[in-house]
Amino acid sequence: MALAACKPSSHRRLHQTADDAVPQSEDGGGASIPDSRLSRLETIITTHQPVLESLLLQLPTSAILDLYHASTYLRSFLQACPTAWSALSFRRLPSTRTTERHPSPASDSSSEVSTRSSKPYALDQLLISVILPIGTCMRCLDLDQTAVSGHTLTSTVLPARRETLQHLSVRGCKNVSLKYHILPYLNLFKLQRSINVPGARARTDHLALESLYTFRCRHHRRRPYLTTSLLRRDSDSEPTHELIKICHSLGIWTDTAWCTSPGGRCFRRKDYFAGRGLNDAKSEVWVVFDRLWRSGNRIGRLSTQSHWPAAPRGQLWQDDDYGYEGEALGTGDDMSAAPGKLTPTHLRECHRKFVEGYKCHACGSPILERCEQCSIRMHCMGCRKILCASCSYSKPLPLPKVVHSSAASPKNIESFNESLWWVPDARRSPNLMDQESGGGNVSVAGQTDVTPTLETCCMKPQFSVGGGIALLGPGISSDDGCHIRTAPLPQGQEFEDAEFAHLRKGLDADSSPSKTLRIDLPEGHDPMLYWILCETGGGQPSMCPRNLCNDCVQLKGWKASCQCCQQVICFAHDLRGLKTRVCGYRDLPTENQIMKEAMLGAAQETLKLKQAQIKTMDRVTEYIQKHGTLDRQCEHELAVVTELPAGSDGDLREEEEDETADEVRHPSAEGADESTHAFAFLPFKPTAFNWSNGPLNTRNLWRGCASFICPEYRSVGDLRRKCPAVVKKCSECKVNVCARCCESPCDCAYCKDNFHCPNCFPKFGSEHCRKAEELEQQRQEKEAERQKKARLQEEIEGANKIAEQVGEFFAEENVVSGS
Repeated sequence: MALAACKPSSHRRLHQTADDAVPQSEDGGGASIPDSRLSRLETIITTHQPVLESLLLQLPTSAILDLYHASTYLRSFLQACPTAWSALSFRRLPSTRTTERHPSPASDSSSEVSTRSSKPYALDQLLISVILPIGTCMRCLDLDQTAVSGHTLTSTVLPARRETLQHLSVRGCKNVSLKYHILPYLNLFKLQRSINVPGARARTDHLALESLYTFRCRHHRRRPYLTTSLLRRDSDSEPTHELIKICHSLGIWTDTAWCTSPGGRCFRRKDYFAGRGLNDAKSEVWVVFDRLWRSGNRIGRLSTQSHWPAAPRGQLWQDDDYGYEGEALGTGDDMSAAPGKLTPTHLRECHRKFVEGYKCHACGSPILERCEQCSIRMHCMGCRKILCASCSYSKPLPLPKVVHSSAASPKNIESFNESLWWVPDARRSPNLMDQESGGGNVSVAGQTDVTPTLETCCMKPQFSVGGGIALLGPGISSDDGCHIRTAPLPQGQEFEDAEFAHLRKGLDADSSPSKTLRIDLPEGHDPMLYWILCETGGGQPSMCPRNLCNDCVQLKGWKASCQCCQQVICFAHDLRGLKTRVCGYRDLPTENQIMKEAMLGAAQETLKLKQAQIKTMDRVTEYIQKHGTLDRQCEHELAVVTELPAGSDGDLREEEEDETADEVRHPSAEGADESTHAFAFLPFKPTAFNWSNGPLNTRNLWRGCASFICPEYRSVGDLRRKCPAVVKKCSECKVNVCARCCESPCDCAYCKDNFHCPNCFPKFGSEHCRKAEELEQQRQEKEAERQKKARLQEEIEGANKIAEQVGEFFAEENVVSGS
């Protein structure tokens, strides 16, 4: 009811109800309206404090502002209620996820549903003129992606609510600068705490701020940087570096941190070091990353999702939390499973479950929070196994050398530990690139033999040096981009990949044809295709890449090899995505459509059969009640009809079936002639659909060798090399034929343009094939050529004989003349 009252139609009703009431009091302290003139909503909100508190915690900021503008009485009431403004969010969604939302009269975070656009500094005026005077107990303020001014924020808003504001988020605010706004404000409190005058009490202002989100605001660096970059005044490295240090000294949690993976084991540090062309292994590379890179400080499911997921996906910030357009909602009491509206993102269970309490599955060492690439590429999505930086590579990381010298005093050790407060129990800085030598002078170029042990199944995400993750390709949705960010997650909580979970469970032979039939043989491909396309892949195929460990890679049943190039063909992406070509089958989109139509027809036949069985049982029951018994022939026909198809529930009319079965167990011959006419209406019993007798098995097509072949064209984002396989398609049945099965195809003029598979050639190709005619023509041409050569040979022989005779004649003449 409260949500319905926030609609514009209800606004006008409440406004008329309150404005038409008794005029305000003369002192102007608020509206003096009798209870009889108030609406039901106004009465409930203003007289029941638990209802008001629960309502305010479950309404977004835009709805609270709409309620504030609903009537004069509610406006006056909410102005005198500071707790209504304790948690405010004026966030704007990023441009890639903009969705339609309800407009708010006073918020520039609403979508542009009207022609009038918000004026510059509209949010600044809202904060100064409306929020600050009445929001004296404001605890959380979210200004993500807004155009709020940094000068207004640090000079007016933060000083006014310095003792109450505990959480501030300015992520993506381009008018808020770290260098000129945030750091100068925090430096004041840092200097106050650092001043220590002996014998005097230094006055320090209380700062209630506990968390500060500043990622992607102005002068915030996202790429790695060297230690020498901190000396440059025009670089964003120094403000970002100082922000982390100042927030640590003040005890403020910030969403910017340094990656804890040592040396070149961090993928971002290694790529940055190689891209800069550096050769000094003693260089320090600082890798900053967003600690909220999974959720992006957006709580709750997106408005584009029409239904809740049936199975756990690992996107805890959407599935396990409640919010509206990224703003967290909820009371946070014991009755609610999700945290409340006043809980920041880093304290919620949907964030802590990804970063707390993880140990390496190989060596048992604790794993600290690390950057995006290290979290994804050192975590197996098949079995949810997480590895440390040493165990996730082919060679373990050598321990650093311990140097025993007089310089290693307890004071130096303490100062060294203080400088590495962000890497507890570390013996050396993770930013140094010479980690592979344990502290020795080894060139970074000598680390090429160290390779990661985890690999992707087929698709590879695009990682940028700045920490971005991109998925390119057709059919990739925003859920796929969110699903790749679900790393790491614990084992044994149904977060494992569904395909690998099915392969590990070892299902029964009835439901798992891949265990009873070999998929490398033609007779095992029909149930295998049905099992993959319909049972395990019944929904929309996920295009999210999967990083897998060695145990999952060696598991059989999730991949195949191309017949030509021997590249890996992933069932989840290539086969279920209907991109792979299979010898002896049509294109997979066509096979999938035919399979769905056949399953729908089989389901309809099964439904008709069950309806006929119910009708039969009713008629038989009525006949038995009339005649008392059935003969043996009728009993046999009844048993044939009452058989349910395989895979059916068999729960329809169980009571009637059981009663009828008990009655027909001992039939007699009495009334046999009359019972024969009772089964004249029985319909034909159709064959039930089963995977072993599916549409692929019953088709009259050429079988082929059933080998997998890579797609002809790689989609956008697929970085695998192009397969050189040549696959021909039958012009009649559209079946794909690999090069192995058409080693000696017909090369006549008709068959070159109209290829036929071995099954269609005797029916269609033999009538139009010109192979015999061309062979006869070639034989005639060869015979003509032979005859031509024979005639030429005869002419040459005749000419030679004449020449010999002429030579003999002249020889005799010479002899006669000489004598």
